[in-house]
Amino acid sequence: MSKRSFSITDKNNRLLNYYLNRSDKDWNLVINEAIKNYVCDHLSQKQIQEAIKHTGKDAFPADEVLRNFNSSWMNGDA
Repeated sequence: MSKRSFSITDKNNRLLNYYLNRSDKDWNLVINEAIKNYVCDHLSQKQIQEAIKHTGKDAFPADEVLRNFNSSWMNGDA
């Protein structure tokens, strides 16, 4: 997976550094845990399972979209 960059606010940076200085956790681990927790809090269980099973170039369910398009086109719905 390609790396993405992001900027962290000063307040969040202070909070993160405070936490890291008082724990034995790695910066990358904390950031990845935080992202996972945030995303999981905002997705349904079904969406989480769907997202987990799609990786890399199949992250966008193109086969499903094309199958639905083909089906509707063949039936004259498009």
